[in-house]
Amino acid sequence: MRRNPPRLRPRVLVGQARRVAAAHRVLLIGLALLGAVAHADPPSLRDQLRLGQALFGGEIDLEGRIYTHVVDLPASVVRCANCHAVADGPDVPRSLAPRLNHDLLLRPRSRRGGPATTYDRDRFCTLLRRGLDPASVLISVEMPRYAMDDASCAALWRYVTWNADEKQTP
Repeated sequence: MRRNPPRLRPRVLVGQARRVAAAHRVLLIGLALLGAVAHADPPSLRDQLRLGQALFGGEIDLEGRIYTHVVDLPASVVRCANCHAVADGPDVPRSLAPRLNHDLLLRPRSRRGGPATTYDRDRFCTLLRRGLDPASVLISVEMPRYAMDDASCAALWRYVTWNADEKQTP
């Protein structure tokens, strides 16, 4: 025995049409906002330096883990400032990590007996994310690998490479 499909009441159709129209409006607003963000001006140097400083010092949490581990370390442990000094800032007691500054990162130098290389933003981000230096040498296991978006990585790069002679407090 074949059953006839239930008939939709006009009220139901009107309700569905309203929900679809509302969903379309939300979608259009979202796309408009996304377009506005995509065409927004890039962050100013001052904003990048502030963000980089906050990431370096731990005011903004970073996600990182030792590459042999399966769980992220607490944000308080993976702060850059726990191990690294920056530019002409104070030394970090009992740390063997290098001081991060314009000179160390941007002057050509041989690393671990390899060819002379320099960092740029992309190589710096590769180091933070994958643990490979500019000569494609794996860095120390103690250095966390970070899950960091491009904007955060660029801000951190800008902060640690800003020439101390030109630097003004962000």
